[in-house]
Amino acid sequence: MSEPITGNITSREAKLISEALKLGGAERKEHRRDSDELEAKIAALTAQLKEARTELDILYKNMPGGIMTYDADTGRILYVNDGLLNIFGCAEQEFRSHYMDSFSLFVMKEDRARIRDNVEAQIQFFEQVELTYRVLNLADDITWINHRATMIRREDGSRTFFCILTDITEQKAIQNQLQSINEQLYMETERFKLIEEAIDNVEYDYDVDSDTLSVSMKDTMGIRHWKNIEHAFKSGHVYESVHADDVDVVESVFNSASKDPGKGVVEYRMPDEDGRYRWYRLNYASFDKNDRIIRMVGSAKDITEEKLEQERLRTEAERDGMTGLMNKTAMQLSVAAQLTRSEFNDCHALFMIDTDNFKSVNDTLGHGIGDDTIKFVADSIRNVFRDTDYIGRMGGDEFMVLMSHTTPDVAAERAKRLNDKIRSDVTDGKESVHISCSIGIAFYAKDGEDYDTLFRAADNALYEAKEAGKDCYRIYAAG
Repeated sequence: MSEPITGNITSREAKLISEALKLGGAERKEHRRDSDELEAKIAALTAQLKEARTELDILYKNMPGGIMTYDADTGRILYVNDGLLNIFGCAEQEFRSHYMDSFSLFVMKEDRARIRDNVEAQIQFFEQVELTYRVLNLADDITWINHRATMIRREDGSRTFFCILTDITEQKAIQNQLQSINEQLYMETERFKLIEEAIDNVEYDYDVDSDTLSVSMKDTMGIRHWKNIEHAFKSGHVYESVHADDVDVVESVFNSASKDPGKGVVEYRMPDEDGRYRWYRLNYASFDKNDRIIRMVGSAKDITEEKLEQERLRTEAERDGMTGLMNKTAMQLSVAAQLTRSEFNDCHALFMIDTDNFKSVNDTLGHGIGDDTIKFVADSIRNVFRDTDYIGRMGGDEFMVLMSHTTPDVAAERAKRLNDKIRSDVTDGKESVHISCSIGIAFYAKDGEDYDTLFRAADNALYEAKEAGKDCYRIYAAG
């Protein structure tokens, strides 16, 4: 309790003074309360600031990449964090010493002018800058950096770049590899297009799931067109355009390619626009996914001329140069093959034919007329026998004929006709030599089922014809 007021003051004055003192005490209490609240707020803000700094420090240390700040005007590096130092594998002092605390020297020499121009161009319109450049690290290896920076303008007029730097060396290598692959793919695609336009091949692309065959070929103007064939293989529609003799081969190849991925080659015939069959060689490949064939592609080259050339060469190899008949080797192989595929009840007649007195033609009239005589005998044999019969010159003046699917009567009639046709006089205008032919005949399968046996039988019959006086035929009879 306060002391009573005394002295020369009135009671009213004393009352006023007492009330004033009471009022002052309340204001002081309110002031102290406001001060306490302010201190509590300051303490809370201080704790929040400390927590924010801790979180920011954790972010700086753990964020991917690194942080750098540098003076926008001088390029002097102001701050680098541990993340940036980890990228370059060095301590801060090594980093600063190596790059001399200069952002310009931090950037690889070859990129500096470009980066300087890029910064100046971007900062005119944006507060943020994004760059990509190379840095020569402390090990003299190149590190690619992605650089994102924000311009901070301070009250004193200075400007600072706050930068987040990310090591993109690995991504850059992948990008370069992808770019290289894309460039190669582009070149291969363009090369394929050029080749496709330069050649006349028929291109095929078959989608197994949709059973759609896409075919690309040139028209008469040399322009390439694609067309799709729906229900191509499963319905057998494609085989309708293949030569009947080649359908089994093409179908077998398709079935094989449908089961196992791989590459192969098949030859077949198809008609052209005029309905004439042409030979094609198809190089194909089939591809699988999840152990199932999903696609086949192929390129077919017209090999008709090649086939014709092969046939010409084969014919030359099989033909006698003087007469155009089969030579000895081709005749033996052809007859043997025919006998091998024959049934036991088939009847084939094998003729051995020898030109009578041919040595006298050469000795008396000369080899030139002798050659003409051989040609005359060959033409006579062609005229007597059928186009389907095998006719060959076995050497010198000796010939062989195989009449397939005939009868003994028909064979005898042809032998007699040949005797009549060859019987003649050969002359050089001064002297002449009479020629004829001796013929021996043996029959499959009565006299032999293989070439060697049948040949010996026909040759024995020929010997009998010569012994009988020549200019005749004899049919083999087992003795």
